[in-house]
Amino acid sequence: MPQCRFPLRILAAVGAMLMLSSGVALAQGAGQMGVAAVPQAPGKFCECRFSSGQYEAYSTDGTCTVQRYGGGRKCEFGFAGVGANPGVLSSLLGQDAYSAQFRLAPEILARYLAFAQTGDTTSLSDSKFIEAALPVLARASLFREAVVRAELPIKQMDAEIVEFSRKYSEVISAVFRGKQAPQTIKWSPNSQFEIGQGFVQLDFQQQSQLLVLFFANAKR
Repeated sequence: MPQCRFPLRILAAVGAMLMLSSGVALAQGAGQMGVAAVPQAPGKFCECRFSSGQYEAYSTDGTCTVQRYGGGRKCEFGFAGVGANPGVLSSLLGQDAYSAQFRLAPEILARYLAFAQTGDTTSLSDSKFIEAALPVLARASLFREAVVRAELPIKQMDAEIVEFSRKYSEVISAVFRGKQAPQTIKWSPNSQFEIGQGFVQLDFQQQSQLLVLFFANAKR
């Protein structure tokens, strides 16, 4: 049976806030004044399509992560950097890393709400924000007890995400703003990153696909 996890209390709180901003059309953020837009491929949604083809799950249209693993039978969702297992994250990366999740989460949420209300992707496309937020968002659905039981090398995956965000935050920002075309980067013998309109995705050894969605450029 496919599995999908997301803290119910978080869903309820986020749902209440999203009701205030429903019905707003989303903007792509490309083609800003004075900048020639690069043609963009379709973006992604924060969704999980299970390998059976009989089930799918989806979450919000921004600052969301979903990790698909277990042969496409399991998915782990996170939102705004919230969702990591405290014990797993603290034991593998230390208490400071766990505390950092909650230091940045309010800023991530504030930027998402601004996007949800206006459709403006500018604040979610800032390179400094991307560098800080990409690892935090990814950890929300990476550091889970079920993922540990699946024996995925989550500490190695996290290290690759952190290094990638440092080296490619400017490129990610440029793709998000329509100044560069989407890219696929072979990062290591085990992994590659895809940068697209509003998202970064890590494919690791064909064992795990971790999507970090900063914003969707269309309604689902």
